[in-house]
Amino acid sequence: MIETARGLPIAAALDPVDLEARGVASFAEALACAAATSEGHVALPPRAKPDELRPAVASLLARVAARVEPALIAVLEGARAAWDQADAFSVIDDELEVEIAAARRRLTTSAGAEATAATRAIALEGLLAVDASVALVRLFERRLAALLRLRLRSATRDLLPQGRPFLDLGRALREVAEAWR
Repeated sequence: MIETARGLPIAAALDPVDLEARGVASFAEALACAAATSEGHVALPPRAKPDELRPAVASLLARVAARVEPALIAVLEGARAAWDQADAFSVIDDELEVEIAAARRRLTTSAGAEATAATRAIALEGLLAVDASVALVRLFERRLAALLRLRLRSATRDLLPQGRPFLDLGRALREVAEAWR
């Protein structure tokens, strides 16, 4: 494992386009490498104002919710015949992953030491909300087949009670997005 780790490229050697898709950790590493190699001068993106961050987080979470809802309903409608096909449930594609990475970078940059305390607080809270939402979606993607199997074995077998998913991830994400407006 140590030999494998030694063979991995460092952040400074990565292509800038590749960095955009890799998220906050790579972005932070690239900033640190740039700071070390350019004698402490790093060109950072401009800091956001606190009133710009909340709508940006709300918009991202709303986009994730908008993708979850139709995909989940479609999977649940076909689950009675083939619950094992729920493994195909996927919400976060490459395009959305790039949007999430860009939002994380913006929030990370806005949480810098030069920002006001209010901006840093909103940026850090936004990072937590985005990370928790993405983690919940990823967990849901991985465990949906098991949840369906358990639901179909239970006394309450209805997967779409009143036309809504029995586990309504889309609605939960919309509520979080609304709270960020």
